[in-house]
Parts: sequence; C-alpha cells; structure tokens
Amino acid sequence: MPSPPERSRYRFAAYAFLAIIALLAVIPGYLRLDPVWRPLTLRAVCALIVTFGCVRLVGSVRRALEDEVSSVLDAPPPLPVRPAVDDRFVRLRDDLVFSTQSRRYFEAFLWPRLRTLGGADLTPPPEARRSRRGPPLHALEGMITRIERGA
Repeated sequence: MPSPPERSRYRFAAYAFLAIIALLAVIPGYLRLDPVWRPLTLRAVCALIVTFGCVRLVGSVRRALEDEVSSVLDAPPPLPVRPAVDDRFVRLRDDLVFSTQSRRYFEAFLWPRLRTLGGADLTPPPEARRSRRGPPLHALEGMITRIERGA
C-alpha cells in the first residue's frame, strides 16, 4: 500500500488527468455554441466548479472537526475516588483529636454526643487548671468504655 504522500501524488495526478480530459471534451462543445449563449454557459460551468469545491471543503472541515480531540473541559468529570477509610470514622477521629486540643471544642461538640449516648449519669472528665486543652485521650477512652459497657 502506498504511503500517504505517495497516495496524495497519485490522487493529484488522477484529478489533473480528468481535468485535462474534461477540458478537451468541453472545448468542441463550447466552440459549437451560439456566441450569445457562451457567457451564460461559462458562468454555469464556473458555478458548478465552485459549488463542487465548496462541498468538498465543507466535508473536509467536518471530518477534521470530528477527528479533532475534544477539549479537557468538554470531557465528563472523573468519577470521585472513594476514600480508603469511611468518612464517619474520619469525622469521629477528628472530633477526638480536636477535643483533646481544645476544651471549648470538647464542650460544644463531643460532650453533648457522649451525654446522649451515655445518659445523664455520665460525669465529664475533670478540667485541667489554667489550661485550654481538652481532656486527655485516656480520659476519653475511659468514658467511651463506660458508655459501651452500659449499652
């Protein structure tokens, strides 16, 4: 099979040959026409040639647009990657970590949850003097263990 440039040369040669044959066939017909009809016939033939060329041009543009790789912005968004760890676990872990770092966070977020789980008899961990830090992890662990035993 010939390479694309070679195919292009063969195609051009075939079109040139067909154009020469068509021109040689049309010349006698043109010369036999009445001189009044020659300009009209010439315009009609030129219009046909231009129309044929435009149809081919529009077709090649359409093919080029179809073959063109679409933009990244046109592509559908990628599917979200599921985390390896459940979101609820991550939120609970973050609540525990933030509660040990901030007493206010503990009292506003974690302590109300623990009270609803453990009941009204659950006692809060002792507050450290002059510290803004929340209860240590071992105190939270003890509270969670008591809640689990009671459940």
